[in-house]
Amino acid sequence: MPQYRITGVWSDPIALQARDIVQNQSAFLIELCPQDPEVDPTRLRLPEITGSIQVDAALTVRARCLNDTGTLAVVRGF
Repeated sequence: MPQYRITGVWSDPIALQARDIVQNQSAFLIELCPQDPEVDPTRLRLPEITGSIQVDAALTVRARCLNDTGTLAVVRGF
């Protein structure tokens, strides 16, 4: 299970595969953007500790932690 250290600055692109589950494993909100955050205003916020989402198709996201430093985990292909 890949884990990513997420800070207040947008991360490098994180590649996701179809059916991956993205989990927020930190005590702070993590925000995801499906494209370049400078171009695409679409955002998804994962709540603290238990926030997660499963993706239907392969895509690339960027993430940032809204309050401090957090951990984002990717569970591959359930």
